[in-house]
Amino acid sequence: MRNIILLSILIAVAAAFLASSHPDGLEKVAESLGFLEAGVERSSVMTDYTVPFISHAGISTALAGMVGVFATLAVFWVSAKLLKKAAG
Repeated sequence: MRNIILLSILIAVAAAFLASSHPDGLEKVAESLGFLEAGVERSSVMTDYTVPFISHAGISTALAGMVGVFATLAVFWVSAKLLKKAAG
């Protein structure tokens, strides 16, 4: 299990430095179909997959990826505990 977590973190960090600065798929479709401006701006903890207080784009994105890995792990861990409790 520890190896999977370490591999996930490694992938998140490596992918951060390889990430494209172009819009993602949903944003590209909204732009090409002309309704991008109709969207409502919302604030977020990690807007555009970055950490606001870190100025280096690659490091900021890598840290956001690591937070995502741990958040996903936490959701699955809590879900597993709840399902195990409910089943047993």
